[in-house]
Amino acid sequence: MGDKIGEYTEQEERIRLLVDSDNDGAADRDSVFAAGFNAIEEGTGAGILVRDDNVYYTCIPRLWAFRDDNNDGQADRRLPMYDGFGVRVAFRGHDLHGLCLGQDGRLYFSVGDRGFNVETKDGRLINPETGAVFRCEQDGTHLEVFASGFRNPQELAFDDFGNLFTGDNNSDSGDLARWVHVLQGSDAGWRMAYQYFPDRGPWNREKLWNPPFQGQAAYLVPPICNFADGPGGLAAYPGTGLADHYRGNFFLCDFRGQAGLSGVRTFKMRPRGASYEMIDSEVFLWNCLVTDVDFGPDGAVYVSDWVEGWNGEGKGRIYRLRDSDAIKAPIVSEVRQLLAEGMKKTEKSDLKKLLEHVDRRVRCEAQWELAWRRDISSFDEVATKSEHQLARLHALWGLGQIARFDKQPARAAETIAKFLQDPDPEMRGLAAEMAADAKYEAAASAMTTMLSDEEPRVRLRAALAIAKLKAASAVEALEKMLAENQDEDPYLRHGGVMGLAACATESELAALSSHDSKHLRLAAVVALRRQASTELAKFLEDSDSLVVTEAARAIYDVPVDGALPALAQLVRRPDLPNPALRRALNANYRLGEAIHAEAIAKLAGQANAQPLMRAEALNLLRLWKTPAPRDRVLGMWRPLTEPRDESIAAKALADQLPHLLQGGHQVRWQAANLAAYFKLPAGGDVLKDIVLDTDNDDEQRASSLLSMRALQYDGTADVVKKMLEDGQPRVRAAARLVLADYDADTAVKSFAAAIEQGEQIEQQSAIAALARMQTESARELLISIVKSLVDGKVKDELRLDVVVAATQHQQEADYRTLLEAYYAARDKGDPLAPYRDTLLGGNAQRGEIVFAQRPSLSCLRCHKANGQGGNVGPDLSKIGGDKTREYLLESIVDPNKTIAKGFETVLVETNGRIVSGIVQSEDTETL
Repeated sequence: MGDKIGEYTEQEERIRLLVDSDNDGAADRDSVFAAGFNAIEEGTGAGILVRDDNVYYTCIPRLWAFRDDNNDGQADRRLPMYDGFGVRVAFRGHDLHGLCLGQDGRLYFSVGDRGFNVETKDGRLINPETGAVFRCEQDGTHLEVFASGFRNPQELAFDDFGNLFTGDNNSDSGDLARWVHVLQGSDAGWRMAYQYFPDRGPWNREKLWNPPFQGQAAYLVPPICNFADGPGGLAAYPGTGLADHYRGNFFLCDFRGQAGLSGVRTFKMRPRGASYEMIDSEVFLWNCLVTDVDFGPDGAVYVSDWVEGWNGEGKGRIYRLRDSDAIKAPIVSEVRQLLAEGMKKTEKSDLKKLLEHVDRRVRCEAQWELAWRRDISSFDEVATKSEHQLARLHALWGLGQIARFDKQPARAAETIAKFLQDPDPEMRGLAAEMAADAKYEAAASAMTTMLSDEEPRVRLRAALAIAKLKAASAVEALEKMLAENQDEDPYLRHGGVMGLAACATESELAALSSHDSKHLRLAAVVALRRQASTELAKFLEDSDSLVVTEAARAIYDVPVDGALPALAQLVRRPDLPNPALRRALNANYRLGEAIHAEAIAKLAGQANAQPLMRAEALNLLRLWKTPAPRDRVLGMWRPLTEPRDESIAAKALADQLPHLLQGGHQVRWQAANLAAYFKLPAGGDVLKDIVLDTDNDDEQRASSLLSMRALQYDGTADVVKKMLEDGQPRVRAAARLVLADYDADTAVKSFAAAIEQGEQIEQQSAIAALARMQTESARELLISIVKSLVDGKVKDELRLDVVVAATQHQQEADYRTLLEAYYAARDKGDPLAPYRDTLLGGNAQRGEIVFAQRPSLSCLRCHKANGQGGNVGPDLSKIGGDKTREYLLESIVDPNKTIAKGFETVLVETNGRIVSGIVQSEDTETL
């Protein structure tokens, strides 16, 4: 951050209190409730929740609780409940957020992939690699990681049945955003380090972001579907204020950087297996750059508006939306009154009735009040006698609350256990969950029986409950459930894995390596992964490649260092899938002994190995001496601190070189260049053959010529002389570079000829080479070229190259004077003048890499090209043929100057009504 670090304290986060004192729907009074959140480490204040006398606030790095004791609209007490969220620097908006209350009365919240290092009374919760969902009691006790593996789950929402969902962002690399069923203990697959791979590493290579498919990584719980482009604010319809067809709907903000392309989507969930599927998706509100959506106690929908752009306009709006018909219903006024008055003075009989209310908020408030009163008998009565499904469920949630925080929880727990065999599957499943939360071990037997329930969701919840109880007696039933599932339902597999990981010993799980069911063996691997067990090594010899691959993932990714030697031996099986083989290769690389270098080289030399893995093996040998501190598979910070002897890699390569040099063009070329790097003479003749064979790729020929120079091959001068007349300009350019090493004056003359008459790549190479040379003849030639630039005599394609070359010497007065003259001659009235040198002379291949893979640009976040990318901006697949270079340049340096057709937001006033949107079609009569 350097000298700019002070900028991080210039602005502060504030909590403002807005009051509508005359109830006219507009705030008429505001005050600062809390302020001063401007420390360097503090992020965006991204979440707030008011509950009774507490105001909860999430602002990296802390979860806060405030109290206004004297009711003056300002916080009198500021309690940092937890500290240590957001230990990494990441994208803006990857904050601490998502505050909400579950029906169980707990506080839930989330953090983006900035990770966490939080100290609790029970120990530290550490995971700096990913985003997560947390929960704790409202007093802050019993903080736990509920789920992890997220990129940025901005908001959380529960449906009427207590299922938790979130929308998670994509990584702007052709992957898609996800709608996720958040199961306890689940891993959604994302790691922050993936962001900085050009291709996002395993995230894209192994399709970790895809909905369920056969052969998917088994350690993660996949999303229900890919949905939206920028999922943000999220709310579940509480039950009143809108038309009846919205009952059971979720409302999700889709933030796409432009108002005309953004809005709120709504949809329902329908049970499918142990989880759900999305149905009835539609647009609720559009043409608004929404960041959040929520439902007020007045029956209205509230949305926050970012106004425009990814970076914002420095202002915002809050809109209130009402259904003019539904809002008139008496039930809306009733809800408003109930929520305003609270439940503390409400009679017990009325509270029991309110558990049947159509509005979820009212049901919850009634439940929480009865739980606070420890009213077990009322909950028992409702759960036993009511015919209202949701009322019965709320009774169980209430009993669960009492069982959790009562000093004598047995009675509540026993009451809960009565419903483990209820006819309603939702009751059975929730009873198992609540009994487990109460640590009611007497329910373990009934829960074990539930593992064969006819309803998949009941089996899932029973398995998760058994995991909490660590019921060793349930292991056999868990194994049976997993074998029968046959990996058809990944959500059910997750429940079984959680159960096995908690209930089975390492030796019991290891014994499953010989089980007939490959599905059970796969589940055992994931369970051992959760135990970080070295017994994973036993599954590396499995007959099923998916089991082997999952074991390789577990050993390498966790990591389980004790099993790394066993993983390294997998390089003997070149037929394995890439994810397994890549990890096996890198296991050898990390272990770093001579035998491991030999194993890597042998894999490279195997003709039946996959070309991609052979190339990776050769790369590892080249990097042997100075490994990067970031892991090559995962991108995580895993530095190797021990010194590495490069001669080990050189010898390993030398032993395999005869096989490698007989391989296909790509392997042969890469091996020969690596041999030159290690100064192995055997590679010289092959390099020469590659250079002289005009059927080879020009890049391979050029790089091989440069490698001959590095190797100091005896015949290099003769080859250079011939290549100066070659038919490929890239090869001729490389020949001149080599020539400059042993005959600088002749090379300068050749550079001059190339600049005068050569192809563009030769000219650009020559100019760059002249800037690096230290001879007087090179300086004189470069000075003359810069003078030609000032005089307007340099081709447009070369202007930027000349400027860059001259800038490298701007400490010299001659160059500095010429550059100043060149800049002064630019058209001051042309906003594109400082950038026009970039219009011509670029490299399309390098440009494609910048466009598609540079994280700092994230072009694919908004734009699609050849089927990959987002839908926020225009499709750029054919943009080069449709638009001029000036148009493209302007769109980069001044993106708001011209808005592409079909993406302009317009305002139209008609009969006193203002309509905002993107023009889809227009003629003389209609717009």
